[in-house]
Amino acid sequence: MPTNRRAAQLLAATCSALTETIRRHMPAGPYRDFTAWAYSAENPRRHEYLQSTGVIQLVTMNTRMLTGLVEEDDWPAMLHHAGRMNAYQVFEVVSDDLAIGLGHPVLDAAQTRRLDLIGALNRAMLQALAPGRNTPAMLLLSGPARDAARHASGFEQSLVKSKRAGMAEDYARHVGADAPLLQDVEYGLWAALVANVESCRDLVDGIDGTPTASLVRQGLADRYRAVERTLRAEHLSRLDLAALGGQSILVLPTLAYFVCVLNDLLAPVAVHRAVLADGTLSDVLSDAALLVRLQNDLGTRLLRMPPVQQHALINRIARTCDTDGRDTAEAALDQLAADPDAAFNRLQKDIVNGEANVALWHARRAPDATSALTALADSLTYHAGLYGLHSARLAAGLAALDARLPDRRATTLIDRFVRFHEHMYSHAHTNPLGEYAI
Repeated sequence: MPTNRRAAQLLAATCSALTETIRRHMPAGPYRDFTAWAYSAENPRRHEYLQSTGVIQLVTMNTRMLTGLVEEDDWPAMLHHAGRMNAYQVFEVVSDDLAIGLGHPVLDAAQTRRLDLIGALNRAMLQALAPGRNTPAMLLLSGPARDAARHASGFEQSLVKSKRAGMAEDYARHVGADAPLLQDVEYGLWAALVANVESCRDLVDGIDGTPTASLVRQGLADRYRAVERTLRAEHLSRLDLAALGGQSILVLPTLAYFVCVLNDLLAPVAVHRAVLADGTLSDVLSDAALLVRLQNDLGTRLLRMPPVQQHALINRIARTCDTDGRDTAEAALDQLAADPDAAFNRLQKDIVNGEANVALWHARRAPDATSALTALADSLTYHAGLYGLHSARLAAGLAALDARLPDRRATTLIDRFVRFHEHMYSHAHTNPLGEYAI
């Protein structure tokens, strides 16, 4: 558990926000009861559950971002807002996990059903984010969406499936004679989707009326539109993939939200309206979002690698495929997934789990192994070039903001956020240092 006082307070605030969201918004049933227990002190493996659901990494990120930026008197308000954002993002992890396996160009019937469920969730989110719309999430996700959710396993649709299943078994033993069937917990994800939509609505309602609220709301809506297009499009350029990837990773609305708390709520900054209105802040946040997307999909080491070295790695995979007779695109990517070079960590995660990845999109659709590896090499070169370009743009944008704002709180927060993920995505996702943050 966190030893830093502020980190401990952020953890408590996040767990409190999660508990409140579960109490207010999650439909009654076995899944709700299990989730409430899992986050409570009654769970002897609570820390493990907090780690597996992203809470610990989110709190670590919050601590790195906010250290020294918030006055002591303002800290309780920041805890409230940070806890609410973290709770929403924890439920987003559950929804994101539904997309595991959907990065392939051809889907089976079960995967198509999950894709339709994600589409229903995206539409529900857009409805909830529309100003003045107050239709409950239970209604937005009723009918076919609820039926589809009954077929989605909360254990299988997770990167830590054995931990989730083991935790549910612990809960059944804890409850004893009144324990629900494990399948009622495993296939109860609909309740989490309802809570996800309502937690998103709470998030935007909590900052409604502030200058930055519309940017947060738009960034969230853009995410759900981008997810839908990424999963369903048949033709996307590398530029399209980068743009959609930057929108779908939640970076812009998250950073805009924290900037809103700092500059609109805690210590209002008059000139903040100007950098918001002329697009300066939006440009900086978009650059940050693209960088984190590329870090997430390719990994920091591969992005910083010279093109000649990238191509040498791919050529080595190609020679192995030739030697072993691997002549399909799928076989070539499987070979890369088994390669011991740590530079491939992030690609390997998404190959093994069938997740969407900007660098793998064209390779997965190639007709043979040679074409797949050529497409992958081209994508690595293209996206590494974008990474260098937008790293320079971000640095220039942050400097421009520093010259116009009366203090460096916002720019420090944004820079720390990007650096945090830069470090995190240099590690494998199986390493606690490289687990989910956003």
